[in-house]
Amino acid sequence: MAHSAEEIRAVLKVFLEGREEVLAAWEGGSAATGWLDEYSDLDLEIVTGGSDTEPVFKLLEEYFAAQYGIERKFRMPEPAWHGMSQCFYLLRDCPAYFYCDIAVVTRENPHKFNEPDRHGHSVVWFDKAGVFKAEPTPREAVEQLARRVWASATETDFLSRIELEKALARENWIAAYMNYWIFLNRQLVSLLNIKYRRAKADFGIRYSEREYPPAEAEKLAELLKTTCLDDIRKNYENALAWYQALIAELEPGFRD
Repeated sequence: MAHSAEEIRAVLKVFLEGREEVLAAWEGGSAATGWLDEYSDLDLEIVTGGSDTEPVFKLLEEYFAAQYGIERKFRMPEPAWHGMSQCFYLLRDCPAYFYCDIAVVTRENPHKFNEPDRHGHSVVWFDKAGVFKAEPTPREAVEQLARRVWASATETDFLSRIELEKALARENWIAAYMNYWIFLNRQLVSLLNIKYRRAKADFGIRYSEREYPPAEAEKLAELLKTTCLDDIRKNYENALAWYQALIAELEPGFRD
């Protein structure tokens, strides 16, 4: 019989808190953003007092194997983009859709995903050494991020448009679909992120249904509904007009 997600969380918390090498642990993901439900996975960050994360992963794997069995796992190759050590575990005796996304960091590692404007309000399981600090992203860093995303979107938009329009002219469904998605995600969504969630300008389309104004989220959802080339042609016209309006609205803030 599968163990519930609540039970897995509760028992793991007790286990980790009892380990001397573990200083702190907190949940991010849907627990931190207020969207925890029966389909949520466990996004857990663990801080170790040691200089190496491997002993904690060894400890976890022995624990998971003994308690539930490990069906699959994927260890993120290092160095990972976020500066942490990370492994995903699919447990054998667990609810449908549930898996454990575990990040382990040393105390000295500055990358802990504690910024509430980017990662929500973490649910602290325990903190023996006062290592958890929830601080917003510095304003300068947010502006640098927005400028980087703005440049990436606006300096490459002619390429996205040419490739999409070329595919439509050729009536190539696969290429048209792929390049339409690229235009939406790389150009339109980037500017929507800058407008509505600047600290998450680099998040792509993820969580947009939660964080854009409802009317804007629905408008974007409609643009994603394509089943044929004619749908792409019609939706692209609307998406391009929206993108150009955002350019006109946001551009003054990016002039040197």
